[in-house]
Parts: sequence; structure tokens; C-alpha cells
Amino acid sequence: MKNINTDYVEKLVEIMKNNEITEVTLEDNDASLVIKSNGFVPVIKEKEQPVVQETIVEKEVVVEENIANKVVPIVSNMIGIFYAKPSPNDAPFVKVGDEVKEGDTICIIETIKLMNKIASTATGKVVEVCIEDGKPVEYGQVIMYVEEN
Repeated sequence: MKNINTDYVEKLVEIMKNNEITEVTLEDNDASLVIKSNGFVPVIKEKEQPVVQETIVEKEVVVEENIANKVVPIVSNMIGIFYAKPSPNDAPFVKVGDEVKEGDTICIIETIKLMNKIASTATGKVVEVCIEDGKPVEYGQVIMYVEEN
């Protein structure tokens, strides 16, 4: 990557800012370039330099123990942008207090301009939606909590 096209990198950074993408990796035969953003201000590092991993601290959810009911997290199986509604003018797929069944569509995650319907992995009542509509979601991040019946 000795002859890096700076215009190309600047365009990638702009795309990252506009789409709230947190990381892009470019590779060729002898090197790679990792562009990471922290608060959507990109930090560019060469492959040979150590890359510091960002730690995401999830908020702690305190749930009262109930022998009959168990609260389970539904987690994202991909990274992208979380959408709670099928389109901007529609009602959300689910909201706190709604009953869901395993397999019901609970949200959409947009990844590389593809809209992926995400299905519930639990049956019960939604007790918390953890991500705001239109915000980024990471792989393994909790989308919502469901109290199983």
C-alpha cells in the first residue's frame, strides 16, 4: 500500500461518517490499512501498528427474580444500523409490553445497504428495548430483553 490514493481514503472516511460505520479494512498483497472511528472521528493505523480494541460497556439491567418468569436477552447476530420500524412512518415492530413469539420479526438491521429482518429467539413479553431507532448495533449486543412465560 505504498501508493495509497488519499482521495480514495478520504471518500471512505466520508462514507464512514455518513453511515456511522466504525471500521473498514483494506488489504493488498504486502500490507493492510485499518480505518477505525471513535465517535465517528476516524483514526487511521497501519497494520504493523497495534490496534487498540474499543471496549463497549453495556448498561446493567437489574431484574427482579421471579420463579415463574425468566428475562432473556435477544442479541444481534450482525453489525449494522438498528431499525425498530419497517419504514419511518410505520409503528415499531415491537415495543415494551408487547407479546412476541419465537420467530416474530422484532426489528431490521441494515448491513451494507441490505435490510435484514431479525426474528425473536424467545417467546414472552418485551420488557426493554436497548437500542434507539437508527443507531449502530454491534454483533452480540443486546437488542432487547423478553420475559419468558
